[in-house]
Amino acid sequence: MLFNSFDFGLFLPIVFILYWIVGRKRIQGQNAILLIASYFFYGVWDWRFLLLIIASSLVDFYAGKYISKAKTQQKRRLWLYSSLSWNLGVLFVFKYYNFFLENLKTLFELPENTFTTLDIIIPVGLSFYTFQTIGYTIDVYRKKIEPTQDILKFLCFVSFFPQLVAGPIERASKLLPQFSRERSFTYDKAKDGLRQLLWGLFKKIVVADNIGVAVFAIYNHPEEYGSLTIIYGAFLFLFQLYADFSGYSDIAIGTAKLFGFDLSTNFKLPYLANSVTGFWRRWHITLSKWFQDYVYVPLARGKALGFFSKSSRKAISLLITMGLIGLWHGANWTYLAFGLLHGVLIVIEGTTMTSKGKKMKLHQWLETGVFWSKFYTVTFLVVSLIFFRASTLDKAVIMLKEIVTQNIAFYNFDLIIGRKIGFLVIMIIAEVWRKRYTHPFMNLEGILPKVVRWGIYYFLIFAIIRYGRPQEAFIYFQF
Repeated sequence: MLFNSFDFGLFLPIVFILYWIVGRKRIQGQNAILLIASYFFYGVWDWRFLLLIIASSLVDFYAGKYISKAKTQQKRRLWLYSSLSWNLGVLFVFKYYNFFLENLKTLFELPENTFTTLDIIIPVGLSFYTFQTIGYTIDVYRKKIEPTQDILKFLCFVSFFPQLVAGPIERASKLLPQFSRERSFTYDKAKDGLRQLLWGLFKKIVVADNIGVAVFAIYNHPEEYGSLTIIYGAFLFLFQLYADFSGYSDIAIGTAKLFGFDLSTNFKLPYLANSVTGFWRRWHITLSKWFQDYVYVPLARGKALGFFSKSSRKAISLLITMGLIGLWHGANWTYLAFGLLHGVLIVIEGTTMTSKGKKMKLHQWLETGVFWSKFYTVTFLVVSLIFFRASTLDKAVIMLKEIVTQNIAFYNFDLIIGRKIGFLVIMIIAEVWRKRYTHPFMNLEGILPKVVRWGIYYFLIFAIIRYGRPQEAFIYFQF
């Protein structure tokens, strides 16, 4: 079920009413309603997906229990590795198995019928909830959290519908205890949730989907456009991706507030970062933090790369981590290239330089800049996202060649102007103006009079209804 669908518009108020009336002041009742709603929400895509998420939930619930009960380190590792084998095995089969076989055949020039590929679709949100459960098991193993003994709460933690299919990727230490707390309806929290939900819908439906029309046309047929038009399309995709994914996060966080939950902030104006390093501290924050804690730190501090110097271990660990972040997005060389490009820049930005007699990292020096550091960061993001958006490496290279070799004139001038750009400008101004807050409409009472506030809300609702395109899936649903 898509957030930007009529079905969700019916689903949400029904669940909201049942949750606060039927389950009022009864934690188990509220959790039961949330679990049923979450499984319905997820099963609408394909009921078979439910079997997989339930299986993964049960594997990690019991792995956590037995890790905690194990008397020896050997048994603790056995249960941890069992959980990791299941989760990573499921990810490999559904996302990477066919990719691995195809490249194996190409590498060794094997006949087409050497291997049998799997005719399967990737379950929606697989990478998100799998990482969430892996994080739980590892944290139990590291003794950072105690395993829950309540299976209902754990099933809710894994399948909580606002953030199930595209995050934020929540830590058990933050989200799981919220299913144990008594939750009472508060008008202010619900009001804030609705405002954030509305803003997220505007970003997705009005901004992302409308500029996505131009992005689709330019990326699919770059040979039909001049260099400036292709550059323009690449910049548009930069903002389409942000409006689409941060819009989803706003809807998820706002929806969770309606039920008394707090989810993690996933974006902090990433395009205002002064370095690529700073960008990853602001973009998809929960994913970046996940890879930092569970991949980069163990690699950089562990024994696997112990024969390298400290600086070399950090650099290699960064490249591996960023490469895996790229592949996390999908089984395609374009995503690996995207991740490695960012990894190389982050390694370079981590080198030490001397400025005005002081030694500092390059990214720290960049942080002291204003215009040029932001120009450098955004330019790199535009180029790297060409690889992210292109279907193959060849097409990405073709686009880059078209940029530097074609006529610089704009073609199809109608792509440049119009309401799509006006709505994009509104989004940028609103987000930058209220950058201290998690969304532009937070704490507006002390700034704008009531009539102005409601005028803004009605304008957004009108724009969503009037200029909304046919239901478009969120970009990150495919990951």
